[in-house]
Amino acid sequence: MFKHTISELKEAMVCLEAGQVTLGYPFVPHAPDANFRGKVKVDTRKCMGCGACANACPSGLIMMNDGPKERNFLFELGRCTYCAACRDACPQEAIVLTPQFELATPDTHDLRFRMTFRLTRCIECGQPINTERVVNVARERLIHEGHEHAWLDVCPSCRRKTAAQAHSHEAEAIA
Repeated sequence: MFKHTISELKEAMVCLEAGQVTLGYPFVPHAPDANFRGKVKVDTRKCMGCGACANACPSGLIMMNDGPKERNFLFELGRCTYCAACRDACPQEAIVLTPQFELATPDTHDLRFRMTFRLTRCIECGQPINTERVVNVARERLIHEGHEHAWLDVCPSCRRKTAAQAHSHEAEAIA
């Protein structure tokens, strides 16, 4: 019993010499490290609705569905694991992970947000191609690089049909 008490006293002395080793949080604010990955934030001015984030998210918190005229995104931040796969997949760098880590809320709707983008339709068959922003960004890049961009207004299926028809006309001309 006496050995046990001496051992405890030695341990208490070591702890007293070390000083405070815990943070005062939550009573004292705590700033996270510079590389901390907290709450997901989307810059809606940069986002073009391509869906790369939804495809990359392993938790499935980013849900994307196409309606007749628009593409809808629903972000369920309560399911986020802060892996940053969405941020890494975004070609526009529209997604950032903020240092905000205090996300407790009595209302789960506080951890949801929606985004909606208008869809562009094929000028030949009327099927949706992609969001207007995706098509416009692609068009701007192609114009800037001096490339043809009229095919952006046609869906892949109609492009294949047009290419096949052109190829058959070339074959007939040769024969």
